Amino acid sequence: MSTEGKMPSIKKFLLNVRALLPYFVVNYLRKAIQVESKIVFVLSFPRSGTHAIGSLLSNDQVGFHYYGEFFIFNAWNKNIEKINRHYPFFSFRYSQNLKQQRKKWSYNKFETTSLDSRKTLSAIKKIPGIHVIKIFPQHLPDKELESLISEFKPHIIFLRRNHLDRFVSHKKANASGKWHTASTSDLVINLDANELKRFTNDFTDFYTRYVKFAKAQGCQILDVDFDDLHNPEKVREIQSFAAFPGFSDWEKLTLAPTTVKQDRSSKVQDDFLASLGKSHADFIFPRVGS
Repeated sequence: MSTEGKMPSIKKFLLNVRALLPYFVVNYLRKAIQVESKIVFVLSFPRSGTHAIGSLLSNDQVGFHYYGEFFIFNAWNKNIEKINRHYPFFSFRYSQNLKQQRKKWSYNKFETTSLDSRKTLSAIKKIPGIHVIKIFPQHLPDKELESLISEFKPHIIFLRRNHLDRFVSHKKANASGKWHTASTSDLVINLDANELKRFTNDFTDFYTRYVKFAKAQGCQILDVDFDDLHNPEKVREIQSFAAFPGFSDWEKLTLAPTTVKQDRSSKVQDDFLASLGKSHADFIFPRVGS
């Protein structure tokens, strides 16, 4: 590793060392203080609008802290540094894994590191605010995710999107390398019916399983469709679900996602539907029980 590469790591390590004193004060010398803290999981799938919903649930000034793809080391949030006060050397270890993830991507990574998901959420619960974490399949093993839901009872937002739209968007993002805030409506891709079927079945199974599991654990649930993210009334409902009772700074939360809404119509998609003898409506991702 070059000297330039080592310097940020050394600085991060020293910041974590400095955080040890507050850790011991908060956890061993000071009487425990109850804080208002809430964990919100967004359980969804790639290209379903999670980046958009994140922009609707993010404003640190009013206590909305959005962590993105936190458990797969694919996002950084300044609140990660605060976790050090309750979980020593967390941000240093997290930053090292984030660097590794960017060099070589791997799924179900969190549990293979020195970090523990339960200790992590326990630490986050001691930080004031609303902590929004999005989770896709393969971010955490099922056993671990179920354990977290069972113990912490997070509020859970399930975000669905038309299977074909999501499939096409995913293919375009992979082909272009543009995953956020970019329109790829004119990009031409190849679509395979069998691949779409596997794609649909895998994510439907994940969604159905966790809706039923979360309900059985007594979690508060909000089931959202992608199109709801562009409806101001629905957006406010989503924000109200995540907010604390009595929250009043609504004007500081945006009602419009800070992302590009891709045009669902395209020749490649229309031709694909024609070849299957199906319509766009045949790929609606229905709510469980509807």
